Amino acid sequence: MDKRVAIQVEHLTYAYHNHHEFVLNDINLEIYEKDLTVIVGPNGSGKTTLIKHFNGLFLPSNGQVKVYGIPVSKKTRKQVQRLVGLVFQNPDDQVFFPIVEQDIAFGPRNMGLSKEQVEKKVVHALKEAQIEHLRKKSVFELSFGEKKKVAFAGILAMDPKIVILDEPTIGIDPWDKPAMIRTIKNFQPHHTVVVVTHDIDIMKEATRILLMWHGEIVGDFASYEEFLESKYAHPLKRA
Repeated sequence: MDKRVAIQVEHLTYAYHNHHEFVLNDINLEIYEKDLTVIVGPNGSGKTTLIKHFNGLFLPSNGQVKVYGIPVSKKTRKQVQRLVGLVFQNPDDQVFFPIVEQDIAFGPRNMGLSKEQVEKKVVHALKEAQIEHLRKKSVFELSFGEKKKVAFAGILAMDPKIVILDEPTIGIDPWDKPAMIRTIKNFQPHHTVVVVTHDIDIMKEATRILLMWHGEIVGDFASYEEFLESKYAHPLKRA
């Protein structure tokens, strides 16, 4: 049976304001529902710029992005952002409230849920992110890696259909990395997950690997093993 398309990208080009050179150049792509899609590539290849189009943080210079058939635009941005949760690489750009539970509760509360519903969402997100012990902690006492988990929990609490993570294992303690990867894997069977990463351990778990280079997708692989057999694997550059 054919997989349902969660995100559709059609002839996407993007240039920052006052720049003539495209950061993304004529990208066509379909992200499938309940896949774990990993996007890899050298720094500056356009990975983060691409994923910011998936929830309307960036809008195309040309072309179009659709989320479950909804064209992403200024008018639909709020609607799309309820479907697509984006966890930034730097949690300091995403964690604002002084106490962990307050930060995680912000999204569900902003959705107009009742106090009881918000509490359920917070409890579930804390458990999913494996940070129940941090619930009453001040965010100012947390390590960088712990704040990344709080940012992730804040997105999980909103229960989006699609979760996008930008370098989720950068900055976390090595002994915490397996738990982060397990969290991603446990979440993926019921949701669509997109991960930007250089982490081989995450790549090994992927159902699909996309390779970016200079604002284009130059490789599309069904597994880490298939990626390893390609000309791009050692190192990540054109042969």
